[in-house]
Amino acid sequence: EIRIICKKLFVSSLQEKEGLAIVEFSRLSHLSVEKVLRLIRESGGKVTLDAEKPNYLYIKSGKIDLKDKAEFLSERLSMLL
Repeated sequence: EIRIICKKLFVSSLQEKEGLAIVEFSRLSHLSVEKVLRLIRESGGKVTLDAEKPNYLYIKSGKIDLKDKAEFLSERLSMLL
């Protein structure tokens, strides 16, 4: 499911390390600015952007098991579709 969402969003890289997922987009023009801002606003600080790397999205998942983490990331990324 995550692979399908990533393909639709033109995600070139998705890495997770120590409770932080780093999503790299290859085509920013396909993302809705409104949807990204809504995701950041509704996340309560768990989703952030980097001013120096505008094609990166950071999602904090914390210490949860693999299945829950996959579902969490899937939910967050699907909000951008």
